[in-house]
Amino acid sequence: MNNLVCDLMSVQTDDHIIEIGSGTGKLIYKMAQKIDNGLIEGVDFSSAMVSIARKRNKNNIAKGRVKILEGDFDDMSYEKEEYSKVCSVNTLYFWPSPMHTAQKIAEILKPNGKLILAFEDIKQLKQRKLNQDVFHLYSKDEVQDLLINSGFSNDVNIVSRVNGNLIFHCVVTKK
Repeated sequence: MNNLVCDLMSVQTDDHIIEIGSGTGKLIYKMAQKIDNGLIEGVDFSSAMVSIARKRNKNNIAKGRVKILEGDFDDMSYEKEEYSKVCSVNTLYFWPSPMHTAQKIAEILKPNGKLILAFEDIKQLKQRKLNQDVFHLYSKDEVQDLLINSGFSNDVNIVSRVNGNLIFHCVVTKK
């Protein structure tokens, strides 16, 4: 899924990007190869993930291309219209207040800024019998509606990929 998100991000050398729930920093590392005078930020609430991500990206951090922060995106402060692109992979299920989070993303994106939200297909997640007090499952249409109702463009593109028995979706939209 990270490869698909990286391709869809169409990273430009001067982009200012944030990945919400950056985990071990693999996607940030891939995107940073295309950054010259831009910046890629990652935020994750897990200190273990942040530590791994910082190690993986230490050279790009030293060059000023990458910054990795520990914290909860919803609780952190950002400038309005600060980012050209935002992405998040497999975090949507855990957003306590999806409308609030989506609206915050819309606020921090520059005009015409791009959002890519990647998630697994609801049917395969339902088969895993996940604890729905922890995992909130979404259909493609529900994600599309959430974003449109949160201030994103009505022009929402959903790119789906099959990998073996798994189906992944990336919702691509603009502010």
